[in-house]
Amino acid sequence: MTTYPLSEPATIYAAGGSDNATSVKVGQGKLEECVDIVASMSSDEQKLISIHMDDIDLKFGPQEVDELLTYLREESSGLSNKEISEIKSSEP
Repeated sequence: MTTYPLSEPATIYAAGGSDNATSVKVGQGKLEECVDIVASMSSDEQKLISIHMDDIDLKFGPQEVDELLTYLREESSGLSNKEISEIKSSEP
């Protein structure tokens, strides 16, 4: 199973030029925020997007970004930090 570091800082790049040799920074934030930004783009724009983790040697090319979007749409959100704290504080 793959885990995605959703709370880690990341930067979104779009390939530039006809040969896609250069990249233009189009957004930055936590991976989760970057995914939201990419999800709001057209499918044609998404095909030219890559997400690079700022502090981790991890990059998502267009195909991986598409898989990440699909994965996060299909996954439930899980427990929030508040819900986890409530569970821990209710334990005997």
